Amino acid sequence: MLNHTVLWQQWEGRIVPRAFSAGYVVLSYVVSYVGAWTTLELINRKTSGRGLYNWYLLVGSSVSMGGIAIWCMHFISNRAIVLGNAQFAIQIAYSLRYTVMSFFVPITVLLVAFIALEPHDRVSIIRVTIGGTLAGLAICGMHYLGQAGISNYTSVYNVGNVVGSVVIAIAASIVALSLFFVFRAAWINSWWKRALCAVILASAVFGMHWTASIGTQYRLKQGDASLPYSISRDLTVRVVIVLSITACFILLVFAILAQRRRLLSANRAQHVVLAAAVFDKYGRLLVTPEGLLPNQTVTTSYVERAFAEEFGVAHPVFQWIFRATRNWSSISSLLPGIRNHLYRTSIRREPRPALISEANLGNNDSEPTEDYSIIFRELFCIAAADLAEQLNEPLENIGILFDEIYETGRHTPSKWKAQWNSPESADNLESHGTAMLGSGQLLFLVSRASRRKAERLTASGYRFADIPNVAHIIVRNMQIKCDDFQGRLSNMCAYSSDAYILSPGVHVACFAIRATVWGSFDVIVCKDARNQLPTTKLPIDGLNNWEIAYLSRLDGSSVTACLGFLKEKSASSDITQKEQSFTTQLYDALLGLKEEINDPFFADALLIGRPISAPCYKSGRNAEPAQATLIAFRIIVPIQFRAQGLKLGFTPLNFFRTLQYVHRHSPDHTRFARKIHKEFGPILNRGRLSIKEDTKALKPPKFPRKFSKRLKRNLRGPLDGLMPAGVPKAHTMTQRLRLWNRPSGGEPRALPLTTMGSVSEVQLVEARSFGGIMVDQEVSVDIRDIKELSRGGDDAESGRTDAGGMEFMRMGTTSMAMKEVNDSETYVDILLAISIAAIR
Repeated sequence: MLNHTVLWQQWEGRIVPRAFSAGYVVLSYVVSYVGAWTTLELINRKTSGRGLYNWYLLVGSSVSMGGIAIWCMHFISNRAIVLGNAQFAIQIAYSLRYTVMSFFVPITVLLVAFIALEPHDRVSIIRVTIGGTLAGLAICGMHYLGQAGISNYTSVYNVGNVVGSVVIAIAASIVALSLFFVFRAAWINSWWKRALCAVILASAVFGMHWTASIGTQYRLKQGDASLPYSISRDLTVRVVIVLSITACFILLVFAILAQRRRLLSANRAQHVVLAAAVFDKYGRLLVTPEGLLPNQTVTTSYVERAFAEEFGVAHPVFQWIFRATRNWSSISSLLPGIRNHLYRTSIRREPRPALISEANLGNNDSEPTEDYSIIFRELFCIAAADLAEQLNEPLENIGILFDEIYETGRHTPSKWKAQWNSPESADNLESHGTAMLGSGQLLFLVSRASRRKAERLTASGYRFADIPNVAHIIVRNMQIKCDDFQGRLSNMCAYSSDAYILSPGVHVACFAIRATVWGSFDVIVCKDARNQLPTTKLPIDGLNNWEIAYLSRLDGSSVTACLGFLKEKSASSDITQKEQSFTTQLYDALLGLKEEINDPFFADALLIGRPISAPCYKSGRNAEPAQATLIAFRIIVPIQFRAQGLKLGFTPLNFFRTLQYVHRHSPDHTRFARKIHKEFGPILNRGRLSIKEDTKALKPPKFPRKFSKRLKRNLRGPLDGLMPAGVPKAHTMTQRLRLWNRPSGGEPRALPLTTMGSVSEVQLVEARSFGGIMVDQEVSVDIRDIKELSRGGDDAESGRTDAGGMEFMRMGTTSMAMKEVNDSETYVDILLAISIAAIR
């Protein structure tokens, strides 16, 4: 102690000579670099200025930069300063109050700086300059506040070094943040580029500190050698070590999560996956901070029974889920029962309960089960519900299914499958929509986000990015096999706006079909609007009777013949002015369609003499449905025919027909909703019955008679009661009722096996036992007619009972009720019937 006092008195009031420890100098930069890199990693995940998620990242990045990259670096650097002959008594000590203040001051300033640097897809020079200047001032402020907290020395500064240190801190901070946000906005900020930006940002802290430290001298203060309320530099080093280890742990967690996401994406590339493609009003795509699409696994694979049943847009199951995404309100009420059915199915087939997405579509011998199509559709609905929950959206707002399926995975195709991806079939939209080669399939739900929805999504941790910036990231990580995925995303953006539908008026159309080896047809459509035939519009609103009669005279004429006839008539002076005007308009429209198709086959197409009606929309924001008129030309091209040009391509005819049911305000939405409840009703109710049976097996009831009554009440429909005999013949229901089909004996009917590849969607649905009809206000149920149909059997079979002058009956499945869920006829059916009839 005496030696310490003598040493203090020797240097008291004098400048103490200094030296530097090289090891601590290097360590100071490493600490600053760890803090700077952690800061940039946190900022990189920030998606907006709103939301608790983003505020956590904002505060975390401020603490990482201010508390580790600056504060910790400062005290490690000061630990490298050796005063005198390294005697402990005269080494730097710190004031507790100033040391604590120096920790929080830079964090506060940087919090303001990072708020100014609110992430945007376009770099703002003003914001980056303000943020970089504030960051540089935070570095300088912490340094000189920390120097002021030295309790046993007075710092003597060189003005030139002070100015130089400020310039270095501000300039390097602006450069580092500018590069970082430029990389981030362009989505080229891979981890090594963020690490490079962290090198520059750490250099701002390191350069500022050591520029100032070299120009700083230390004069020992006069007073007692044992200063109260001082902390040693060794204690500060221990605090620094703890904070630096914390930053390293955060970086390690980020690396592990990134690797886990990459492995998850690679694994999902082998499965059937459902992804959300959400676009804002500027056409930007919603992605995670890593540039990936929100997605959920539907199932590990789709079980196919034959090569002709490839899961593509022509498959009845795809067409069912395609229409189901336009009727989410009908699906949402069935989700609890669907989850229960899938859970019980997985228990019956697995020794342990499996995840819903892992439910096996086959039995233990890898053979598809009888109800595998039902299970796949249920899995799709559950995946969509989980995706909606992931985005914190109701199921009704999750979007509609895009009309393509994409191949994923790195599986090498076999030779017999590789031929389907040859350039000569590149124009075939059916092959584009069919998962022929990959190990997995990727489906997209597309939607548009309003301004409020976009703000909510960005506040919850998502970003909206320009399509060209993220398309390659999505392709690489999700292993999508598509040459022009950026163009497909642009098509999805346009698809989500529901803009592709005919406008009111008269259109000239081409209906060209081609037979397939599977016994069906493909039809030529517009590639950018697959629900539309190639058409051109006439400048008239409709056709008069004389114009229809005029067209009937050309029935069966080829395009070449029609053009010659119309050209001759338009130049003739023997027709009236209105006939000449119509002839000229029709000639110009037909010639324009021929130029648009730009293929010799169209010259042989034959005119259908009578006009065909097709759905369309009137102009305006709240467009109402209407009917357009088609003047159609028909042709059946050879099976080996390939469409030329970039505008047209083939798509399966049955899928093209399905597309005509899904436009806005279509009456088929109501029919399909009833079809959903008709098909899934008995399956889900059978699950409820199975639960009661399991309960009975586990715990035998004490009162079997009461249990039997409860079971009967569970099966009883709303019309199983007393019904007056004098019911009007055509009684219109005023509310929704479910008419249950209860077989005798109280047991549910087994579902018949349906072969998926050989039936249409309607057959697929109607083959199931009838679980109930959703009867709306506009549906009339003739109870007396149903009663007459039910008298075919005995009294027990018909369920007829008399009680006190009243009469009631059970409602069963009848052909009259089945007719209620049939799809309506479309103009596609009419055109196909005319084309087929012409060749017979």
